[in-house]
Amino acid sequence: MEAVNGFLRELKHQAGEPVSYSIATESDSLDLNDALGKRVSISFLGRKQCIACGRNVKKLYQSGYCYPCLTTLAECDLCIVKPHECHFHLGTCRDETFAHDHCMIPHYVYLALSSHVKVGLTRKGRELTRWVDQGASAAVVVAEVPTRKDAGVLEMAIAEFLPDKTDWRRMLRGDIDTSVDLLEMKRTVMERLDPSWHAYFVDDEVRHFTYPRKPDFEPKLTSWSLDKSPVIEGSLLAVKGQYLMFQDGVLNIKKHAGYEVKVSVS
Repeated sequence: MEAVNGFLRELKHQAGEPVSYSIATESDSLDLNDALGKRVSISFLGRKQCIACGRNVKKLYQSGYCYPCLTTLAECDLCIVKPHECHFHLGTCRDETFAHDHCMIPHYVYLALSSHVKVGLTRKGRELTRWVDQGASAAVVVAEVPTRKDAGVLEMAIAEFLPDKTDWRRMLRGDIDTSVDLLEMKRTVMERLDPSWHAYFVDDEVRHFTYPRKPDFEPKLTSWSLDKSPVIEGSLLAVKGQYLMFQDGVLNIKKHAGYEVKVSVS
């Protein structure tokens, strides 16, 4: 039997065919591709710890933060999920060093095929991580812009005629129109945008992703919670995005970041 103990972090992954996954705590990790088809047990041990400051708390927010960190850290500010509302220029940024390191740097705006074609953004150099976290089957970069706010503004412009959210149920089922031509969709998007964006367009090839999954597996998309079911176990049949998929339900690991667990594979 293999096992790890500790406070959960989001699933780690590396590019491959399929994507290579591991489940991680703050100090250890366990390969999940090798666990496919084996019995996996995840036991919540009762404690929750902020992934930023390490404080033990009763409740966590935004995938692993305590309330003080939620209300003070720049990475928890509203502008992280709504970059077009960046307020750095107003002098009200929570952390200017964080802004210079994470926001005032080149960002990509992209199209991804996850549950359908969607628009999204990510820091340049982090695109593969972002696409796999979203369970994308394919993705292509549309533009490279100087800052996160610029990316947010462009994303909003594209979102007027393309969705910017993923339907997690369709993504996990694999209910996707694989005949979609992302390059043709990209050309259509570029033609519809204001000419002021044209200087930021980039050539890029479509990247494709496959995920570890047992053949002929049809998931039951019941979303499990460690708060309601402190012991989750069963045969691991697929991993996609940030989800572990079992015969009778799915567990979003990133949502449980900061939970103290014992994970075992037998």
